Amino acid sequence: MSNDLRSTIHDILVDDLEVDAESIATDVRLDTLELDSLAIVEFITRVKEEFNVDLADEESALKDKTFGELVELVDARLGSS
Repeated sequence: MSNDLRSTIHDILVDDLEVDAESIATDVRLDTLELDSLAIVEFITRVKEEFNVDLADEESALKDKTFGELVELVDARLGSS
């Protein structure tokens, strides 16, 4: 997995969803970042725009994932596209 992928996902969370940059770490679960369902949908939309990866089927499970798991998920989807 590339650092660019990790950095871009980090930037989406910080710049688009206004998550505090210092609160994002590999083992931080997304549900602790106070993302509501609208923010999750916005995140899914931004990932699709940025990487052409559709995470809509993961919408309900995303909040239970850590930041690291989220990066791995996008990386895996990129590898299978």
